[in-house]
Amino acid sequence: MNWRASDFISREDFTSDARADAYEEVRLGRGFVLLHGLPTSRMRLGQFVAEVSAIGRRFGSALSQNAEGELIGHVVDATREDATPRLFRSNLELRPHSDNTAMVLLACWNAAETGGDTILTSALTVHEEFRRKRPDLLELLYRGFHCHRRGEEGPGEELVTPYLVPVFALLDGVLSCRYQRALIAAGHQELGLPLSPSEIEALDLFDEIAMAPENRLTFNLERGDVLIINNYTVLHARTRFTEHPDPERRRHLLRLWLDADAFRNVPAEFRLFPSANGVPPQPGRSCSYDFGKLFREDPAARRGKLRTGYEES
Repeated sequence: MNWRASDFISREDFTSDARADAYEEVRLGRGFVLLHGLPTSRMRLGQFVAEVSAIGRRFGSALSQNAEGELIGHVVDATREDATPRLFRSNLELRPHSDNTAMVLLACWNAAETGGDTILTSALTVHEEFRRKRPDLLELLYRGFHCHRRGEEGPGEELVTPYLVPVFALLDGVLSCRYQRALIAAGHQELGLPLSPSEIEALDLFDEIAMAPENRLTFNLERGDVLIINNYTVLHARTRFTEHPDPERRRHLLRLWLDADAFRNVPAEFRLFPSANGVPPQPGRSCSYDFGKLFREDPAARRGKLRTGYEES
């Protein structure tokens, strides 16, 4: 992929012209930019949230990330407070995936004591490797899978997408990707439609290619870093991490989901919910799916991914 540290930009370089260039780099270029150097030593967390939100508005409009209508997600280890947290709110490793949005913004308030590295992989590289090695399996990824809605479906909506969500899609000559293996495994388990051996082989190969050392970029977000990712072309992952013993210094990232008019033409089936990207607010509802139970019980969900730690619980 030829991504280098020199691809990153500093806060001082983030002029109005650079902001426009950064947006186009995310939309049509390498698919991500990393902004260094927000002066966090002079900020409280609330000020950092405001600064990060302002940066996000330069790229697009913030989307709701859950049924509670949350626009700013706090990426912390919440396993002590929440018995069934979303996977990103744990200290566990996450395999390469994409979110239900056009762009993802991650901003670092505190890094972990150890671990928590960010991993980026080009979805286009994964596609080309499939085309070269196993074009027969690539057809299954274009067809797609049913995905679980994590208990955040609205009135009259089903627990699982009644339509197939493609992993790869080509519109207007532009290739896009949406990959969420845990939701695929959960959706097919809920419907009583086991994944076929060929489908599992395709998902395993996807993970294998995405995590190959030559296909990934690994780095640690430092305090004050802001990363913006094209969610349709770049997969992101995270290594497992260890918290700092001081609660004030525990790992804490902010997450925004962003979209913008004419950002990219993708199939409507890429959306987990029919009305919009993101997760439409649903008063009184929250993510209730037990992914720990899924990973303990379903080999198709567990195989081929980064180690979650659920196997040990």
